[in-house]
Amino acid sequence: MSTRQPVTINDVARAAQVSVSTVSNVLTGNRPVAAKTRQQVLQVVEALGFRPNRLARGLVSRSSKTIGIVASGLEYFGPSRTLVGMEQEASERGYSLLLSLIHDPATEEIEPIVTDLLAHQVDGIIWAIPQIGHNRTWWLNGAHPLPIPVVFLNHQTWPGLVSVDIDNCYGAQLATTHLLESGRQQIGLIAGPSTWYAANQRQKGWASALQAAGKASEPRQIMTGDWSPQSGEQAFYALMKRYPEMDALFVSNDQMAIGAMRAASDLNLRIPEDIAVVGFDDIPEAAFTRPRLTTVRQQVVELGRLAVTALLELIDSSNQQEEQQHNRLLQPSLIVRESSQRLR
Repeated sequence: MSTRQPVTINDVARAAQVSVSTVSNVLTGNRPVAAKTRQQVLQVVEALGFRPNRLARGLVSRSSKTIGIVASGLEYFGPSRTLVGMEQEASERGYSLLLSLIHDPATEEIEPIVTDLLAHQVDGIIWAIPQIGHNRTWWLNGAHPLPIPVVFLNHQTWPGLVSVDIDNCYGAQLATTHLLESGRQQIGLIAGPSTWYAANQRQKGWASALQAAGKASEPRQIMTGDWSPQSGEQAFYALMKRYPEMDALFVSNDQMAIGAMRAASDLNLRIPEDIAVVGFDDIPEAAFTRPRLTTVRQQVVELGRLAVTALLELIDSSNQQEEQQHNRLLQPSLIVRESSQRLR
């Protein structure tokens, strides 16, 4: 029994009595084709049951319509929702995503991941992992020029590189200033991991808001967690021992804030009467804690969409040697709920 060979673009071109490039232009829309010729080609495509091979089409159009995404931390709210935004924007723009996950951004080798994406002929890469460890060093070296554009998420801005991020420093300033304006005087911080750029920016915003109010920020006012509720709980216990006069707390993400609120309850501290708490992220659970959690809302879905938009602008640029677009920061907003109620 013989197996029927798949129909190729050459078969379509012969049957329609046109060139292969004409068939390609009809299918991709890269160049205009006369209406009569276009209709003729489409009729042959339907009659033969031709299904264009994506890779073959890419060889003709020099575009695979695929974006490479390198991500980590999808167990957390922010990165997972950012990926949703990327998928939404890419799909609406006719692109698919090729996802590579890095489980330990500080130590995993970067070059094999990038090489694999290039082998899959992606049109561009969104580097959506924290700026920590070896991955930062690899890019900073500047010794690895790529033939395709790259957009970075959650990274410090560097000359010649395009990045998209949330303004973490400003968000932390919003949170801390809100606590000060609510009558709080002794504001502690549960920070994220010190190796994360975003965590450092949030700590910077906390300190700058205190400084603007004429208050000192001291090491004893700070404990560090790993973004998990468990670490927030333990950090709160430790913070109360070293900073017992604390009457307010800014926590660098909502999951740690929920852990801190649990610890406060176990110590018979009332929120917000004894201590006010503000988180960062606005995860869905923040509106259902008791009391409801005041937090800084990130536009994480919009961040993913913006990353794809920025990358496609680079891909579509006719001259990649031109001055590249400015780095973009999305502004977060403060969502005030019961956990930081103003003192009377």
